[in-house]
Amino acid sequence: MQRNILFSLLIWLMEIVLVAGFVSDQWAMEIQSVEDKMLFDYFGPKKDAEIRKKSQDWFDHLFVKTGIRSSVYHYFIPTERERQMSVGFEDVGRHDLFPFIESRLNVLWDTVYQMIKRFIMACVWLPFLAVALAPFIVDGVIRRKISQTNFDYPSPMAHRYSLYAILGAFYLVFMGLTLPFPVPPQSIPVGVFIVAYAVNVMLANTQKRV
Repeated sequence: MQRNILFSLLIWLMEIVLVAGFVSDQWAMEIQSVEDKMLFDYFGPKKDAEIRKKSQDWFDHLFVKTGIRSSVYHYFIPTERERQMSVGFEDVGRHDLFPFIESRLNVLWDTVYQMIKRFIMACVWLPFLAVALAPFIVDGVIRRKISQTNFDYPSPMAHRYSLYAILGAFYLVFMGLTLPFPVPPQSIPVGVFIVAYAVNVMLANTQKRV
């Protein structure tokens, strides 16, 4: 299990590197534009403005006010003063290398902001998750109690694959935070129902003695 978690995190980090390395500035802006429109159309202006404000506040608090964002730019891109102090190398990379690095960093920070916004959008559905889970949990427990009374055999395969479905749904949400494609807000409630149904199957097929 630990190896699988590390492998999953490695894939996620590789996704971030690939996005930062190969996605163009224009493509990143188009992704945000399309996703913002979907967010506005689905949640309405009030909730959309709330999600945007909270996302910007989180981004500013975590990366701008702390100086992390500016430090990353400064680490990779020399200032004009540093250029002038490097006699003979003042214009090295000025018009090719460092503009390219700056564009990659812009994409990286746009991805971080988009990741925060997608996370906040997912959190909006948490109350819905609780409401959706309750009847599925109750039904699963009742089905398990019934199977205990009439000696039905719970299915280990159904239990195992329902657990895989739950973990897979959460992993897809995790990976979706940094996907270089617009993520529709409707994907979260679909995932909620998948998780709720999988929980129902898992509880109904839990072994009689735990």
